Amino acid sequence: MHSPRLSDARSRYAWVDFAKGFCIVAVVAMWIAGTMQGHVAKGQAGWLGYFVVFAKPFRMPDFFLISGLFLSQVIDRPWKHYLDTKVVHYLYFFVLWTLIVVPVTWLLGLETPASLGEGVKALVYHLYDPFGMLWFIMMLSVYFVATRLLRAVPVWILLPAAVLLHLFPLQTGIYHVDRFGMFFLFFYAGHVFSGRFFALADWTLAHRRTASAGLLVWAVLNTVLVKLALTEHLAVNLLAGFMGISAVVVIAALVSSRPWAGWLNTLGKNSIAVYLGFYLPMIVIVPALQASPIGRSPSLVATISMVSVIGIAVGTFHLANRIGLGFLYNRPDWLRLVQPAQRWAARRAEVPSGSVAS
Repeated sequence: MHSPRLSDARSRYAWVDFAKGFCIVAVVAMWIAGTMQGHVAKGQAGWLGYFVVFAKPFRMPDFFLISGLFLSQVIDRPWKHYLDTKVVHYLYFFVLWTLIVVPVTWLLGLETPASLGEGVKALVYHLYDPFGMLWFIMMLSVYFVATRLLRAVPVWILLPAAVLLHLFPLQTGIYHVDRFGMFFLFFYAGHVFSGRFFALADWTLAHRRTASAGLLVWAVLNTVLVKLALTEHLAVNLLAGFMGISAVVVIAALVSSRPWAGWLNTLGKNSIAVYLGFYLPMIVIVPALQASPIGRSPSLVATISMVSVIGIAVGTFHLANRIGLGFLYNRPDWLRLVQPAQRWAARRAEVPSGSVAS
């Protein structure tokens, strides 16, 4: 249950960006499928709908687990350093993009408030109850703080408690409390079992044929569980979640050396750009495509939507950095608790951590 040693070859970590790339594709697919189903009478989203249902048991669990993989390397930093990179960092993007995304959706005619006062109230409310996909970034900051505060609690106590919170979700009416138990288990597992997941990736690279055969068995089993709706039961969903996470690790390790999969690596390294930037183009492109002549083909709409939405998100990221809007994706120095020189001294021996660049 120990984290990978920093003296290990960096190539051992190559699969992580591929896994992040796979996860961000799965997340974008979920949102596109949901948007499509909101605009068609039968709730069809072509091939994308099948993929989204297949990936549901492990899509977000995998994202959170990957975010916790390298936590062991930073959890003992001084509080000021830790809060800077693991809390203020995420809250910056959460607040900034809430103030961007919500008003733009109003300008596009979606749930436009009746008055300026109502708009201000809605914005303040979304800083408590995150809008759309921004909940993930908010919960990361919560999980990082919770894990640091609970680090003295033995794994054999905290892990079962996290399992119970997942199996028996809290319903207090307080957003962060109720959300906490949904995915903390996976984040914490990424932290305490990181060595096991890296060992799985190492094993995969040494046993490619066996690993590929195992993937086929998993794909069939996951399909059956989803088809029979067994994953709607939390205990089965938990099992399917960890099986899916392990499968993603295997897939990422298998493709990490393949040139044709380089696009996944690119998306993984730029996951923040995709995660923050896909939503606004999506709510414009998907309805437009469905209203066009190709709207009769859900699969074609899904394919074009996926490629264009992700492409625009990545393109906007690079354009923003070129025209002086880099603050949209990179936290300014004046909003740091620790200045870059100090951060570099603390991180120079570390590998990148989390699914959003720190």
